[in-house]
Amino acid sequence: DWPALSLTASSADYYFNSYNHYGVHEDVLKDVVTGGAYMQAILQNAHLFRGATVLDACAGLGVCALLAAKAGAKRVIALEAQQELVDMGSRVALRNGYGPEVLEFVCGMPDSIDALPGGVEAVDIILSEWMGYFLMYESRLSEVLRARDRWLKPGGLMFPDRAKLYIAAMEDAPYKERHLAYYDHVWGFDFSPMKAPAHGEPVVNAFDQSQLVSSPACVLDLNLLTCKAEDCFQMASSFQLSCRRAGAAHALLAWFEIRFGACHKPIAFATGPHSPATCWKQTAFFLHGPPLAAKAGDRLRGMIAVRRA
Repeated sequence: DWPALSLTASSADYYFNSYNHYGVHEDVLKDVVTGGAYMQAILQNAHLFRGATVLDACAGLGVCALLAAKAGAKRVIALEAQQELVDMGSRVALRNGYGPEVLEFVCGMPDSIDALPGGVEAVDIILSEWMGYFLMYESRLSEVLRARDRWLKPGGLMFPDRAKLYIAAMEDAPYKERHLAYYDHVWGFDFSPMKAPAHGEPVVNAFDQSQLVSSPACVLDLNLLTCKAEDCFQMASSFQLSCRRAGAAHALLAWFEIRFGACHKPIAFATGPHSPATCWKQTAFFLHGPPLAAKAGDRLRGMIAVRRA
């Protein structure tokens, strides 16, 4: 007989919920920039965690929860919606010496459970690695904020507590030629009707800072202690970009920065083309039509809006 699978997501689940697949977590676990920042923020500030009750919201496999337990938290609750990840995370915690009396996984979402286990009514710290591509894609921020509103004590801490989204003009004629202009001639046929929908798809990739035509502008600044989900998922922001050199702007490039401001020494990491590579890469939005010709000192003005479908 075939052995039972430990992960039961179907191909349809993968499309609609790729978070259920271990390959996604492998990419995150191998991200030394993101993981390193969380590790420093928690372990170098163990005085904030020692004896505390901590909630790891949207815990996944529980890396943040494990770090909190290692830092000396009295009680760590890892809240995760996917049962497969809860089962695996619990096994990993036990393998590392943390039983449910210290680190307990709970399957559910902040809106789907009646209460936290063990009579816990409030927590001192909420941890979460909630980000997605473009900060928001497959982001679990709504769950984290709901957890904050239900269980964070007055004066409690969020790790991280700040997120910023940046945008800049970028030059990339080769990519546009290979992936967009390509549709003009496909095996002797005109596939140009494909160009419009192709332009409408964001491109997640690692780009080089030499491709930037302008300086960046911050289009979203979230204080995770006070913000609402609609501040992120119903945002609209005007921006002005100052061109640093002559070039052709083929796309707008977006990346984000995450900050842990509650630390003794604030810790942050960024996912931009000027920073060490992360699993989040950057997100490019290629412009329709010819590129925008620019010279040093020019200003490009625009507006970006985001709506969750």
